[in-house]
Amino acid sequence: MPKIESIMHVHFKLILINLEILILLFMKRILYFIAIALIFSCSNESLDESLINNNPFNITGKIIAPNGIDPISEGKISVVSNNAIVQEIFSDTSGNFSFFLDYGNYDLVISKGLFKTESSILLSDNPDSFNYDLGDVSFDQFPNIGVVTGYYDNIESILYDIGLVNPIDGTPLFDIIDGVNFNRNSDEISNHNHGNERIIQNTSKNTGLEPNVDFNFSDLLNNVSLLNEYDILFLNCGLNTDADTEDSASLYNFVNNGGILYATDWTYPILEKFSTLSGNEFLTFQQPYKSGQSLSTEATILSSELNDWLSINFDLTIDNTVIIDEFLNSWQVVADYNISSVIAWLDGYVEYNDENGELVGDNKELAFTFLLGDGGVFYSSFHTENDEDGFTCVDRVMEYMVFELSTLTQ
Repeated sequence: MPKIESIMHVHFKLILINLEILILLFMKRILYFIAIALIFSCSNESLDESLINNNPFNITGKIIAPNGIDPISEGKISVVSNNAIVQEIFSDTSGNFSFFLDYGNYDLVISKGLFKTESSILLSDNPDSFNYDLGDVSFDQFPNIGVVTGYYDNIESILYDIGLVNPIDGTPLFDIIDGVNFNRNSDEISNHNHGNERIIQNTSKNTGLEPNVDFNFSDLLNNVSLLNEYDILFLNCGLNTDADTEDSASLYNFVNNGGILYATDWTYPILEKFSTLSGNEFLTFQQPYKSGQSLSTEATILSSELNDWLSINFDLTIDNTVIIDEFLNSWQVVADYNISSVIAWLDGYVEYNDENGELVGDNKELAFTFLLGDGGVFYSSFHTENDEDGFTCVDRVMEYMVFELSTLTQ
Protein backbone atom coordinates (compact mmCIF):
# COMPACT_ATOMS: atom_id res chain seq x y z
CA MET A 1 0.00 0.00 0.00
CA PRO A 2 2.76 2.54 0.75
CA LYS A 3 4.18 1.90 -2.72
CA ILE A 4 0.81 2.56 -4.33
CA GLU A 5 0.38 5.75 -2.31
CA SER A 6 3.87 6.91 -3.32
CA ILE A 7 3.18 6.29 -6.99
CA MET A 8 -0.14 8.13 -6.76
CA HIS A 9 1.58 11.03 -5.02
CA VAL A 10 4.16 11.28 -7.82
CA HIS A 11 1.43 11.18 -10.48
CA PHE A 12 -0.51 13.87 -8.64
CA LYS A 13 2.57 16.12 -8.51
CA LEU A 14 3.13 15.59 -12.25
CA ILE A 15 -0.47 16.55 -12.93
CA LEU A 16 -0.05 19.71 -10.85
CA ILE A 17 3.17 20.63 -12.68
CA ASN A 18 1.53 20.11 -16.09
CA LEU A 19 -1.45 22.15 -14.96
CA GLU A 20 0.83 24.99 -13.84
CA ILE A 21 2.60 24.89 -17.22
CA LEU A 22 -0.72 25.05 -19.05
CA ILE A 23 -1.85 27.98 -16.90
CA LEU A 24 1.42 29.84 -17.56
CA LEU A 25 1.12 29.25 -21.30
CA PHE A 26 -2.50 30.41 -21.23
CA MET A 27 -1.60 33.56 -19.27
CA LYS A 28 1.26 34.29 -21.66
CA ARG A 29 -1.12 34.04 -24.61
CA ILE A 30 -3.62 36.34 -22.86
CA LEU A 31 -0.90 38.92 -22.12
CA TYR A 32 0.24 38.75 -25.75
CA PHE A 33 -3.23 39.54 -27.05
CA ILE A 34 -3.66 42.32 -24.49
CA ALA A 35 -0.37 43.89 -25.61
CA ILE A 36 -1.40 43.71 -29.26
CA ALA A 37 -4.78 45.25 -28.45
CA LEU A 38 -3.13 48.12 -26.56
CA ILE A 39 -0.79 48.81 -29.46
CA PHE A 40 -3.67 48.86 -31.91
CA SER A 41 -5.71 51.17 -29.70
CA CYS A 42 -2.97 53.82 -29.85
CA SER A 43 -2.15 53.49 -33.54
CA ASN A 44 -3.62 54.21 -36.93
CA GLU A 45 -6.44 51.80 -37.80
CA SER A 46 -4.84 51.00 -41.15
CA LEU A 47 -1.78 49.37 -39.52
CA ASP A 48 -1.66 45.57 -39.44
CA GLU A 49 -0.07 43.28 -36.85
CA SER A 50 3.05 42.55 -38.90
CA LEU A 51 3.88 46.24 -39.21
CA ILE A 52 3.68 46.71 -35.45
CA ASN A 53 5.77 43.62 -34.66
CA ASN A 54 8.51 44.50 -37.16
CA ASN A 55 8.62 48.28 -36.66
CA PRO A 56 9.43 49.45 -33.13
CA PHE A 57 9.22 53.22 -33.68
CA ASN A 58 5.86 54.94 -33.22
CA ILE A 59 5.74 58.12 -35.35
CA THR A 60 3.06 60.65 -34.40
CA GLY A 61 2.06 64.17 -35.38
CA LYS A 62 -0.73 66.49 -36.41
CA ILE A 63 -1.38 68.13 -39.79
CA ILE A 64 -2.56 71.72 -39.53
CA ALA A 65 -3.41 74.48 -42.00
CA PRO A 66 -0.77 77.09 -42.86
CA ASN A 67 -2.35 79.42 -40.27
CA GLY A 68 -0.87 77.12 -37.62
CA ILE A 69 -4.22 76.38 -36.01
CA ASP A 70 -6.86 74.57 -38.05
CA PRO A 71 -6.62 70.76 -38.35
CA ILE A 72 -6.45 69.03 -41.72
CA SER A 73 -8.44 65.81 -41.96
CA GLU A 74 -7.63 63.06 -44.45
CA GLY A 75 -4.17 64.49 -45.04
CA LYS A 76 -1.86 61.92 -46.60
CA ILE A 77 1.50 60.89 -45.16
CA SER A 78 3.65 59.03 -47.69
CA VAL A 79 6.68 57.28 -46.19
CA VAL A 80 9.50 56.89 -48.72
CA SER A 81 12.55 54.64 -48.42
CA ASN A 82 15.03 54.08 -51.26
CA ASN A 83 12.76 56.05 -53.62
CA ALA A 84 9.83 53.73 -52.95
CA ILE A 85 6.68 54.41 -50.94
CA VAL A 86 6.63 51.90 -48.08
CA GLN A 87 3.57 53.22 -46.23
CA GLU A 88 0.67 55.62 -46.76
CA ILE A 89 -1.27 56.87 -43.75
CA PHE A 90 -4.08 59.42 -43.44
CA SER A 91 -4.74 61.89 -40.65
CA ASP A 92 -7.94 61.64 -38.63
CA THR A 93 -10.67 64.26 -38.25
CA SER A 94 -8.52 66.32 -35.87
CA GLY A 95 -5.44 66.08 -38.07
CA ASN A 96 -3.67 63.50 -35.92
CA PHE A 97 -1.73 60.56 -37.34
CA SER A 98 0.28 57.63 -35.99
CA PHE A 99 2.27 54.88 -37.66
CA PHE A 100 5.18 52.49 -37.01
CA LEU A 101 8.61 52.27 -38.67
CA ASP A 102 11.77 50.19 -38.41
CA TYR A 103 15.28 51.58 -38.00
CA GLY A 104 16.55 53.62 -40.94
CA ASN A 105 16.32 56.84 -42.94
CA TYR A 106 12.96 57.93 -44.35
CA ASP A 107 11.56 60.79 -46.38
CA LEU A 108 8.05 61.96 -45.51
CA VAL A 109 5.73 63.64 -47.99
CA ILE A 110 2.76 65.12 -46.15
CA SER A 111 -0.01 66.49 -48.34
CA LYS A 112 -3.64 67.38 -48.81
CA GLY A 113 -4.26 67.51 -52.52
CA LEU A 114 -1.97 70.15 -54.01
CA PHE A 115 -0.80 71.43 -50.60
CA LYS A 116 2.38 69.72 -49.46
CA THR A 117 5.44 69.65 -47.21
CA GLU A 118 8.44 67.31 -47.11
CA SER A 119 10.86 66.24 -44.38
CA SER A 120 13.27 63.46 -43.43
CA ILE A 121 13.68 61.40 -40.27
CA LEU A 122 16.53 59.20 -39.01
CA LEU A 123 15.61 56.35 -36.68
CA SER A 124 18.91 55.28 -35.11
CA ASP A 125 20.01 51.99 -33.53
CA ASN A 126 20.40 53.52 -30.08
CA PRO A 127 17.30 55.66 -29.57
CA ASP A 128 16.46 57.49 -26.37
CA SER A 129 12.84 56.59 -27.06
CA PHE A 130 10.83 54.60 -29.56
CA ASN A 131 8.24 57.40 -29.66
CA TYR A 132 9.01 59.97 -32.37
CA ASP A 133 6.67 62.98 -32.29
CA LEU A 134 6.75 65.25 -35.33
CA GLY A 135 4.51 67.77 -33.57
CA ASP A 136 2.39 70.13 -35.65
CA VAL A 137 3.11 69.81 -39.35
CA SER A 138 1.95 72.46 -41.82
CA PHE A 139 2.27 72.89 -45.56
CA ASP A 140 4.96 75.06 -47.15
CA GLN A 141 4.34 74.15 -50.78
CA PHE A 142 1.14 75.62 -52.25
CA PRO A 143 -0.64 75.31 -55.58
CA ASN A 144 -0.49 78.30 -57.91
CA ILE A 145 -3.77 80.07 -57.11
CA GLY A 146 -5.58 82.89 -58.87
CA VAL A 147 -8.61 84.66 -57.39
CA VAL A 148 -10.87 86.71 -59.67
CA THR A 149 -12.61 89.47 -57.72
CA GLY A 150 -16.39 89.94 -57.77
CA TYR A 151 -19.00 92.18 -56.26
CA TYR A 152 -20.43 89.78 -53.70
CA ASP A 153 -18.05 86.94 -52.86
CA ASN A 154 -14.65 87.24 -51.15
CA ILE A 155 -13.03 83.83 -51.11
CA GLU A 156 -9.65 85.60 -51.04
CA SER A 157 -10.28 86.48 -47.37
CA ILE A 158 -10.74 82.78 -46.55
CA LEU A 159 -7.50 81.91 -48.34
CA TYR A 160 -5.71 84.64 -46.42
CA ASP A 161 -7.13 83.55 -43.06
CA ILE A 162 -6.17 79.90 -43.51
CA GLY A 163 -2.58 81.04 -43.82
CA LEU A 164 -1.79 81.55 -47.51
CA VAL A 165 0.18 84.65 -46.58
CA ASN A 166 3.81 85.75 -46.53
CA PRO A 167 4.75 85.72 -42.82
CA ILE A 168 7.27 88.53 -43.30
CA ASP A 169 5.33 91.24 -45.11
CA GLY A 170 1.74 89.95 -44.83
CA THR A 171 1.12 89.80 -48.57
CA PRO A 172 -1.10 87.01 -49.95
CA LEU A 173 0.61 83.99 -51.50
CA PHE A 174 -1.84 83.95 -54.39
CA ASP A 175 -2.74 86.26 -57.26
CA ILE A 176 -5.75 88.55 -56.99
CA ILE A 177 -7.07 89.37 -60.46
CA ASP A 178 -9.44 92.25 -61.17
CA GLY A 179 -12.75 90.77 -62.27
CA VAL A 180 -14.80 93.95 -61.90
CA ASN A 181 -13.15 97.17 -63.05
CA PHE A 182 -12.61 96.68 -66.76
CA ASN A 183 -14.75 97.25 -69.82
CA ARG A 184 -17.36 94.70 -70.82
CA ASN A 185 -20.71 95.37 -72.37
CA SER A 186 -22.67 97.99 -70.43
CA ASP A 187 -25.81 95.86 -70.06
CA GLU A 188 -23.89 93.18 -68.19
CA ILE A 189 -22.28 95.68 -65.85
CA SER A 190 -25.54 97.46 -65.06
CA ASN A 191 -27.18 94.15 -64.11
CA HIS A 192 -24.70 93.48 -61.29
CA ASN A 193 -27.30 94.17 -58.61
CA HIS A 194 -27.78 91.13 -56.38
CA GLY A 195 -31.41 91.78 -55.48
CA ASN A 196 -31.37 94.82 -53.23
CA GLU A 197 -27.71 94.48 -52.32
CA ARG A 198 -25.61 97.61 -52.68
CA ILE A 199 -22.64 97.33 -55.03
CA ILE A 200 -19.31 98.13 -53.41
CA GLN A 201 -16.01 97.85 -55.20
CA ASN A 202 -13.97 96.24 -52.41
CA THR A 203 -16.09 93.99 -50.24
CA SER A 204 -13.21 92.16 -48.60
CA LYS A 205 -13.05 92.29 -44.82
CA ASN A 206 -9.28 92.54 -45.27
CA THR A 207 -8.81 95.90 -46.98
CA GLY A 208 -5.31 94.97 -48.11
CA LEU A 209 -6.61 92.29 -50.46
CA GLU A 210 -6.73 94.33 -53.64
CA PRO A 211 -5.73 93.05 -57.11
CA ASN A 212 -1.98 92.46 -57.10
CA VAL A 213 -1.25 91.61 -60.74
CA ASP A 214 -1.10 93.87 -63.79
CA PHE A 215 -3.70 91.98 -65.86
CA ASN A 216 -7.45 91.59 -65.48
CA PHE A 217 -9.88 88.70 -65.97
CA SER A 218 -10.39 89.50 -69.64
CA ASP A 219 -6.63 89.47 -70.23
CA LEU A 220 -6.40 86.12 -68.45
CA LEU A 221 -9.11 84.51 -70.57
CA ASN A 222 -7.41 85.67 -73.74
CA ASN A 223 -3.98 84.35 -72.80
CA VAL A 224 -3.95 80.55 -72.70
CA SER A 225 -0.37 80.23 -71.47
CA LEU A 226 -1.06 82.69 -68.64
CA LEU A 227 -4.27 80.88 -67.66
CA ASN A 228 -2.52 77.52 -67.62
CA GLU A 229 0.03 78.77 -65.10
CA TYR A 230 -2.64 78.38 -62.42
CA ASP A 231 -3.52 75.16 -60.63
CA ILE A 232 -6.69 76.54 -59.03
CA LEU A 233 -8.82 79.47 -60.18
CA PHE A 234 -11.39 80.99 -57.82
CA LEU A 235 -14.24 82.93 -59.45
CA ASN A 236 -16.06 85.21 -57.02
CA CYS A 237 -19.78 85.82 -57.50
CA GLY A 238 -20.55 88.99 -59.42
CA LEU A 239 -17.41 89.08 -61.54
CA ASN A 240 -17.69 91.01 -64.77
CA THR A 241 -18.32 88.44 -67.50
CA ASP A 242 -21.17 87.59 -69.80
CA ALA A 243 -19.97 83.98 -70.03
CA ASP A 244 -19.84 84.11 -73.80
CA THR A 245 -18.56 81.15 -75.79
CA GLU A 246 -14.98 82.41 -75.91
CA ASP A 247 -14.81 83.02 -72.16
CA SER A 248 -16.33 79.67 -71.29
CA ALA A 249 -14.23 77.78 -73.83
CA SER A 250 -11.05 79.15 -72.24
CA LEU A 251 -12.17 78.12 -68.76
CA TYR A 252 -13.49 74.79 -70.03
CA ASN A 253 -10.11 73.98 -71.58
CA PHE A 254 -8.37 75.11 -68.39
CA VAL A 255 -10.35 72.58 -66.34
CA ASN A 256 -10.32 69.85 -68.97
CA ASN A 257 -6.52 70.05 -69.06
CA GLY A 258 -6.14 69.59 -65.31
CA GLY A 259 -7.12 72.89 -63.70
CA ILE A 260 -9.48 73.26 -60.74
CA LEU A 261 -12.28 75.84 -60.75
CA TYR A 262 -14.18 77.33 -57.80
CA ALA A 263 -17.40 79.12 -58.76
CA THR A 264 -20.41 80.42 -56.81
CA ASP A 265 -23.94 81.67 -57.37
CA TRP A 266 -24.10 84.06 -60.35
CA THR A 267 -21.18 82.38 -62.14
CA TYR A 268 -23.66 79.65 -63.15
CA PRO A 269 -23.69 80.61 -66.90
CA ILE A 270 -20.09 79.43 -67.15
CA LEU A 271 -21.08 76.00 -65.86
CA GLU A 272 -24.03 75.86 -68.24
CA LYS A 273 -21.52 76.34 -71.05
CA PHE A 274 -19.39 73.57 -69.56
CA SER A 275 -22.35 71.21 -69.87
CA THR A 276 -22.87 72.24 -73.49
CA LEU A 277 -19.20 71.86 -74.41
CA SER A 278 -18.78 68.52 -72.63
CA GLY A 279 -22.15 67.00 -73.57
CA ASN A 280 -22.67 66.18 -69.88
CA GLU A 281 -25.27 68.18 -67.97
CA PHE A 282 -23.59 68.31 -64.58
CA LEU A 283 -25.94 70.85 -62.96
CA THR A 284 -29.40 71.99 -64.05
CA PHE A 285 -30.16 75.53 -62.93
CA GLN A 286 -33.62 76.58 -61.78
CA GLN A 287 -35.62 78.87 -64.04
CA PRO A 288 -36.40 81.65 -63.86
CA TYR A 289 -32.77 82.37 -63.11
CA LYS A 290 -31.75 84.18 -59.93
CA SER A 291 -35.03 83.32 -58.21
CA GLY A 292 -33.72 82.25 -54.78
CA GLN A 293 -35.41 84.05 -51.88
CA SER A 294 -34.35 82.25 -48.68
CA LEU A 295 -31.42 83.94 -46.98
CA SER A 296 -30.66 81.04 -44.61
CA THR A 297 -31.38 77.36 -44.16
CA GLU A 298 -30.61 74.55 -41.75
CA ALA A 299 -28.65 72.44 -44.20
CA THR A 300 -28.07 68.71 -43.92
CA ILE A 301 -24.41 67.77 -44.31
CA LEU A 302 -24.21 64.95 -46.85
CA SER A 303 -20.55 64.12 -46.18
CA SER A 304 -19.68 62.37 -42.90
CA GLU A 305 -16.10 63.66 -43.18
CA LEU A 306 -17.22 67.29 -43.48
CA ASN A 307 -19.73 66.82 -40.66
CA ASP A 308 -17.13 65.31 -38.32
CA TRP A 309 -14.59 68.04 -39.12
CA LEU A 310 -17.09 70.82 -38.37
CA SER A 311 -18.46 69.07 -35.29
CA ILE A 312 -15.37 67.73 -33.54
CA ASN A 313 -13.09 70.69 -34.20
CA PHE A 314 -15.49 73.64 -34.08
CA ASP A 315 -18.77 72.37 -32.55
CA LEU A 316 -20.76 73.85 -35.44
CA THR A 317 -23.22 71.07 -36.21
CA ILE A 318 -26.37 69.69 -34.62
CA ASP A 319 -27.57 66.26 -35.76
CA ASN A 320 -25.61 66.45 -39.04
CA THR A 321 -26.92 69.92 -39.87
CA VAL A 322 -25.30 73.33 -40.11
CA ILE A 323 -26.74 76.81 -40.58
CA ILE A 324 -26.00 78.24 -44.03
CA ASP A 325 -26.92 81.91 -43.84
CA GLU A 326 -24.78 83.66 -46.45
CA PHE A 327 -27.13 83.72 -49.42
CA LEU A 328 -27.84 87.04 -51.10
CA ASN A 329 -31.14 88.16 -52.61
CA SER A 330 -31.94 86.59 -55.99
CA TRP A 331 -29.40 83.80 -55.66
CA GLN A 332 -29.24 81.00 -58.20
CA VAL A 333 -31.05 77.78 -57.27
CA VAL A 334 -29.80 74.44 -58.61
CA ALA A 335 -32.84 72.46 -59.77
CA ASP A 336 -31.10 69.12 -60.22
CA TYR A 337 -27.72 67.47 -60.70
CA ASN A 338 -26.28 64.41 -62.40
CA ILE A 339 -25.93 61.91 -59.56
CA SER A 340 -23.62 59.70 -61.64
CA SER A 341 -20.93 62.36 -62.04
CA VAL A 342 -21.56 65.01 -59.36
CA ILE A 343 -21.12 64.87 -55.57
CA ALA A 344 -23.53 66.97 -53.48
CA TRP A 345 -22.18 68.17 -50.12
CA LEU A 346 -25.15 69.99 -48.53
CA ASP A 347 -28.88 70.28 -48.98
CA GLY A 348 -31.60 72.26 -47.26
CA TYR A 349 -35.12 73.60 -47.51
CA VAL A 350 -35.20 76.89 -49.43
CA GLU A 351 -37.82 79.14 -50.99
CA TYR A 352 -37.68 80.58 -54.50
CA ASN A 353 -39.98 82.02 -57.15
CA ASP A 354 -41.38 79.62 -59.75
CA GLU A 355 -42.07 80.40 -63.42
CA ASN A 356 -45.33 82.10 -62.43
CA GLY A 357 -43.64 84.33 -59.89
CA GLU A 358 -45.18 82.38 -57.02
CA LEU A 359 -43.11 81.70 -53.91
CA VAL A 360 -42.52 77.95 -53.51
CA GLY A 361 -40.37 75.86 -51.19
CA ASP A 362 -38.42 72.66 -51.66
CA ASN A 363 -35.33 70.80 -50.51
CA LYS A 364 -32.40 71.68 -52.78
CA GLU A 365 -28.75 70.69 -52.92
CA LEU A 366 -26.48 73.67 -52.29
CA ALA A 367 -22.84 72.72 -52.96
CA PHE A 368 -21.24 70.34 -55.47
CA THR A 369 -17.99 68.99 -56.86
CA PHE A 370 -17.44 67.12 -60.10
CA LEU A 371 -14.63 65.98 -62.35
CA LEU A 372 -14.24 67.31 -65.86
CA GLY A 373 -11.52 65.83 -68.05
CA ASP A 374 -8.29 65.94 -66.03
CA GLY A 375 -9.59 68.69 -63.74
CA GLY A 376 -12.49 69.44 -61.44
CA VAL A 377 -15.10 72.01 -60.40
CA PHE A 378 -16.63 73.21 -57.14
CA TYR A 379 -19.90 75.18 -57.25
CA SER A 380 -22.13 76.49 -54.47
CA SER A 381 -25.31 78.57 -54.44
CA PHE A 382 -24.11 80.41 -51.31
CA HIS A 383 -20.86 82.22 -50.75
CA THR A 384 -18.80 84.21 -48.27
CA GLU A 385 -20.09 87.61 -47.19
CA ASN A 386 -17.08 88.38 -44.98
CA ASP A 387 -18.88 91.07 -43.01
CA GLU A 388 -17.69 89.90 -39.58
CA ASP A 389 -14.36 89.12 -37.97
CA GLY A 390 -13.23 85.54 -37.53
CA PHE A 391 -14.68 82.46 -39.19
CA THR A 392 -18.44 82.03 -39.67
CA CYS A 393 -20.07 78.62 -40.22
CA VAL A 394 -20.02 79.25 -43.97
CA ASP A 395 -16.36 80.30 -43.79
CA ARG A 396 -15.51 76.96 -42.14
CA VAL A 397 -17.39 75.04 -44.82
CA MET A 398 -15.49 76.96 -47.49
CA GLU A 399 -12.18 76.40 -45.68
CA TYR A 400 -12.77 72.65 -45.73
CA MET A 401 -13.72 72.79 -49.41
CA VAL A 402 -10.58 74.77 -50.36
CA PHE A 403 -8.41 71.85 -49.26
CA GLU A 404 -10.89 69.26 -50.51
CA LEU A 405 -11.20 70.68 -54.01
CA SER A 406 -7.40 70.63 -54.31
CA THR A 407 -7.68 66.82 -54.25
CA LEU A 408 -9.92 66.68 -57.33
CA THR A 409 -6.99 66.05 -59.67
CA GLN A 410 -5.29 63.48 -57.42
